[in-house]
Amino acid sequence: MRLRTFLIRRAMHTMITLVIVLVLLFVIFRLMPGDPTRFFIRPGQTEQDRQDLLVDFGFYKLLPAPGNGYTGSFASEMAGTYEIRINVTDSSGRSAIFFYNHVRQSSLGAAPRILVQPQADPAWEVLPGELVTIDIQPFNVPGYETFSSNVTISTGGSSPVVQQNIGTALSFAWTAGAAGAYSVRVESVGNVSGTMIGFAGIAVNYANTGSFRLVEENLATEPTGLAGERAELTINVTSEGASVSFARATIRAPDGRALDATLTHPSHAVENNILEEFWSYMTSMLQGDFGKSLYTRQPVWNEISQRVGPSLLLFGSATIISYLLGIIMGAVLAWRRGSKMELSSIVVSLFFYSMPVFWFGLILLWAFAFRWEVFPLGGFADIEAYEAGGITYLGNVLWHMALPLLNLVILSLAGTILLMRNSMLEVMGEDYITTAKAKGISERRVMYRHAARNAMLPVVTAFALSISGVISGGVLTETIFSWPGMGAFLVTATIAQDFPSVQGAFYLLALLTILANLIADVLYAYLDPRVRL
Repeated sequence: MRLRTFLIRRAMHTMITLVIVLVLLFVIFRLMPGDPTRFFIRPGQTEQDRQDLLVDFGFYKLLPAPGNGYTGSFASEMAGTYEIRINVTDSSGRSAIFFYNHVRQSSLGAAPRILVQPQADPAWEVLPGELVTIDIQPFNVPGYETFSSNVTISTGGSSPVVQQNIGTALSFAWTAGAAGAYSVRVESVGNVSGTMIGFAGIAVNYANTGSFRLVEENLATEPTGLAGERAELTINVTSEGASVSFARATIRAPDGRALDATLTHPSHAVENNILEEFWSYMTSMLQGDFGKSLYTRQPVWNEISQRVGPSLLLFGSATIISYLLGIIMGAVLAWRRGSKMELSSIVVSLFFYSMPVFWFGLILLWAFAFRWEVFPLGGFADIEAYEAGGITYLGNVLWHMALPLLNLVILSLAGTILLMRNSMLEVMGEDYITTAKAKGISERRVMYRHAARNAMLPVVTAFALSISGVISGGVLTETIFSWPGMGAFLVTATIAQDFPSVQGAFYLLALLTILANLIADVLYAYLDPRVRL
């Protein structure tokens, strides 16, 4: 079989295997007894936060809410009038402009204050040239107090359109100018309460807005936040023969700052059926979108990328060292079978091969980190070395890696030696080994070029399968030595029921295992000419 055909077939097998793995993960999580959404409930979590998570994981979908409203928010921490200009565009490319105001007063509660109220109802239906009456109403002041008031009306930060002293009058009439958002500022000086300032806004809109119509609650603003430091703007608008495709508000703050707010139509979450859940889940996973961690709220890929490096460094080094030494030592022991060296090596290898990884790790920590204090108890590097960088940081990382690396190499080396020795013994009985010896080929060449090369096939399989462990890490080793790799990450995420992180880690592990099998098949064909792809 040609290499290209082989790779195409293996790619198809890989996709089928990944789909099977994903289906199993879906069944385990989505179809388990009870409500799977219980994993998303956290202390202090709002219902909106929970619904956003359910949408992210495909349990719910967002649908447009009923109505024609478009909302957005902007900062309103300063007292005064916020002049709002709203640009609306429909799907046919037509557009219209609407004006509105948001007012935040300078004083509330029991303090003396004045309320400035334009007598336009509703406030956005004032047309150019229309007469508008502005009422001034004092609050929390003695009934006998008199005031002298100054009224200022302006728009867009330009020179005041009106600036007039109305004396003791409590109302003022103004003829609306051109379309726009107008700020009204009234400064009243009382003979008891002193100076008080009130704000208001008048929105003068075009008489003809084309195909656009304000409907339902039309235009409105509501203060939000604990102290009204933000405001929510809503416009309810339709377009004849088309849908509204874009709405954006430009706001001029009292200090002249320009603020922008994109207005969007609200949506609400609706529960998906099982088929919709499965489709959303599969498309996200096949695209490598694992979502965000339930605890850190960071993308799972970011969490994994921070831990792959330490795992790759530790387990990659251990795998390469143990297999290189194991292949060489196993071949030598098999070639010298029956010697004292072989017998003693088998005993030592069996001793370490049967030793639990956590127990040997604890022995190393007790002896070299606690008793003699030669190596650190755990971690990846010291803060001082990290800040120093360069050779200092590299040396510190290797110093921290020494004990976990020693633990992994010794235990893995024992198994590799035994596997290579047994495979070598089987190969040494083959006819082509006898033929090579009869030809007078040197013993060293027979051992390495003929016997060891063919004996490496089972070792290659074990090596390929261990590649996935290079990335996925080792749970026990990383936990014992406090190594910040994928193994410790997987344990922490599982205990915390952080399913997106667990799902991403298992998906990566399955993908690496499949790729490792592909590498093993290719190496088989290279090492043994009898094996064809």
